[in-house]
Amino acid sequence: MVSMSALHALTAELHAGFLTLSFICIMTVTIAQIVVRFRTRMPRKFVEWAIKVRGYTEAAGYVGAVLGVLGLLLSAWTGMYAWPEDVLLKSAVVRNKILLTAFSTVMWGGVVYIRSRFGRGLWTCPSMATVYVGLTFVAFGILGTTGSMGAHLVQGGSALDPLWNFVGFRVGANLVLTTNINALIAIASAGALVIALVIARRYDLFSVKLGAETCQRVFKWDEPKIVYESPEKK
Repeated sequence: MVSMSALHALTAELHAGFLTLSFICIMTVTIAQIVVRFRTRMPRKFVEWAIKVRGYTEAAGYVGAVLGVLGLLLSAWTGMYAWPEDVLLKSAVVRNKILLTAFSTVMWGGVVYIRSRFGRGLWTCPSMATVYVGLTFVAFGILGTTGSMGAHLVQGGSALDPLWNFVGFRVGANLVLTTNINALIAIASAGALVIALVIARRYDLFSVKLGAETCQRVFKWDEPKIVYESPEKK
């Protein structure tokens, strides 16, 4: 019978692989979009490559994010049963890993929600694309930090240790906040959410659709569609 610790190791590698793929693909789309937007200043071959690649990587980034979030949830479940609870909570590194994994799951969930809500049309709106890419970048950074903590637990060290030493971050330091600070953050977050919903309702933002038909005339950014032939340079 396969042990839960082995399953946890498998699911951890699974979600790390999917989310790394998603991060690389989304960053590739970002570069490709910039190249296509300023096509008149770029080499023709570079523009053709960007047009061919961006559609496939955009779709792969979305699928990778969805599967990665599912993998994160599965990894959290297997991790809870891999070791006794008293053993898990004794280590500050484990507590930090659990905390940051929760943050990473929420952020990657936000990435999936934004892409599901607005579709690939979000790439035609620079503001929404910036939020999407920025959230992806932060989510992947937190994911990398949790992976480093996992390496400390298993191997006693991580490839990111030189970076942590440079910035003065201690993996074993307790990152759990006090109850009062947690309550303050929760209240502030709830208030911000209510305000955002009120504003969205007032300006009917829930019905907004991002796409070439609504944004391209203003921002002149193309949707990263899958194409089978390179269109001629405009």
